[in-house]
Amino acid sequence: MDKNVDKFVVLYYYSGMDHKKDLKPLNISVDARSALPVYEQVKQGIKLLIVSGYLADGDRMVPIRELATRLRVNANTIVKVYYQLDVEGYLYSQPGSGYFVKGNRPEREGEANELLARLAEDFIAKALKLGFSLDDMIQQLEQRKKDKGE
Repeated sequence: MDKNVDKFVVLYYYSGMDHKKDLKPLNISVDARSALPVYEQVKQGIKLLIVSGYLADGDRMVPIRELATRLRVNANTIVKVYYQLDVEGYLYSQPGSGYFVKGNRPEREGEANELLARLAEDFIAKALKLGFSLDDMIQQLEQRKKDKGE
């Protein structure tokens, strides 16, 4: 992977058991400059989509080779991500059919806040490296909120 290029990929996953219908974009980004390993970036991206409810129970995941090709990572990286998400209860595999999303469980309620905290830590670390202060970051966030009309 080119170390100087951020990867942002829009993929499509298959909703439910009818693999040709209800396709939605699956946005996963990989930042080669991040201190977080690529494996963790992909894993967190998928977890976020599941915890937020964007990926629903029974949704078919993008095939391993396709995701690896689109993100320009080794297929073994995606195998590891899917396997770990299976072990953690986010996905399940059906031999010969692929990986599917496991329904939301009550114990996942706090996970969205945990993921938000990780995203905030990464944002703060990057902004500080660029020389911005916390006040600068707050100002940017407030401007984004204003721009969105919230």
